[in-house]
Amino acid sequence: MYTPGVTPRIWKVLALSSLLLAVACSNQSDDDIRAHVTVAVTTEGPQATAAAEYLARFGRRAIPTVEAAMHTASVPGRKNLILALRKIGDAEAVPLLRHIAIYEPSPDVRREAEWTLKQWAAGTDVRAERARAALRTIDEEKGTEEAG
Repeated sequence: MYTPGVTPRIWKVLALSSLLLAVACSNQSDDDIRAHVTVAVTTEGPQATAAAEYLARFGRRAIPTVEAAMHTASVPGRKNLILALRKIGDAEAVPLLRHIAIYEPSPDVRREAEWTLKQWAAGTDVRAERARAALRTIDEEKGTEEAG
């Protein structure tokens, strides 16, 4: 694109500046996600709920950080992270919720994950389809455990 008075060197500088700005914004967003996941994991009540609602603004971008935090969070922290996934509401969270509903040691956390999937399964979109498939898998796993 030719613009009078703008040399190719200036275009390169502008392009590099735009790239650096995008990276800086990306890093800031990642820092915000990590900070609010930490709040969700370490607090309860209104603060944890506010953190979950804030994470919903980032959508699926927050899911990997939420998943990573699941490994070291306390039981209340894991329940808060499931609340965050519920508020994010993205179909990309279904495999994580399915895994938690099957393999999580805490029955309270398992129930929370399964309850979220049941709520999502009531819809008619892709998320609902995936949630119904996950619930079928969970039921099959429960049947296998009971059969022993």
